[in-house]
Amino acid sequence: MKTPVVLSTVHVDIDTDGTLTVDLDGRPYADDRPLGRADLRDVLNEITTDIDTAVRVEVRESDGTTYADIATPPDPAAPARDEAPSNRRRSALAGTGFKPGEEVALAYVIARRRADPDGCASINLPPALMAATRGGLVLLGLTSQIVAPVEAPS
Repeated sequence: MKTPVVLSTVHVDIDTDGTLTVDLDGRPYADDRPLGRADLRDVLNEITTDIDTAVRVEVRESDGTTYADIATPPDPAAPARDEAPSNRRRSALAGTGFKPGEEVALAYVIARRRADPDGCASINLPPALMAATRGGLVLLGLTSQIVAPVEAPS
């Protein structure tokens, strides 16, 4: 997924009856079909898939309440939304080398950076990357600082 420096913005206005009006960077989107609240996720997935990047989403309710978030393209490897939860595979992730009784965290690697000659590293990430689910998983020993890479179950 490419993430631009400036994200496109999707504006969603929700009428009192739940009807959606959507625009992408000020241009009407999906105005050829009726949209309701239940269609919001599908429309955002359609937009992010079409432009292959994250977007800022601003939702305005009829009572004036507003919400803002970042939407990312759907993960093609993710199960279909209507797939029953009982049909989804669940697996445990495991790693070794930790101290007995130590707390172990599951970390999600979304970016890597080499340290400078002084051993310092800094990574600035757009919010869309913080929400994305791509990259590698690692287990991190919070006391020992042992890192055990794992692969996500298929």
